[in-house]
Amino acid sequence: MFRIIALLASGPGQPEGDVAQGIELAVPLSPQGQVDPAAAGALVRRFWPDRDEWTGALEQIDGGWALRSTRGADEPLWELDLRIVRPGEYVSLRRPDGDDAIFRIVSVEPA
Repeated sequence: MFRIIALLASGPGQPEGDVAQGIELAVPLSPQGQVDPAAAGALVRRFWPDRDEWTGALEQIDGGWALRSTRGADEPLWELDLRIVRPGEYVSLRRPDGDDAIFRIVSVEPA
């Protein structure tokens, strides 16, 4: 298991990003830095300084990944583009309204 921290690099209304906003995941990774399919159900935490903390769970969709809020199964999916997980790589999170937020991975450490 690895603990991954990614900070907002750019998003709607924030083209320059914000290092106080980010996501945190704890998932198994392959030796090539890809998220292992066993990560389905892993919790993800989104942190924003001016909003309540949000938690979701990873789900596999169409060969990729998505997040669903832990508030309930009827919550919309947020598509998550997690190709290679290592510091300096980028993660795209497509919100239910279609806007993308781009996060830069800053930390990958054994959990």
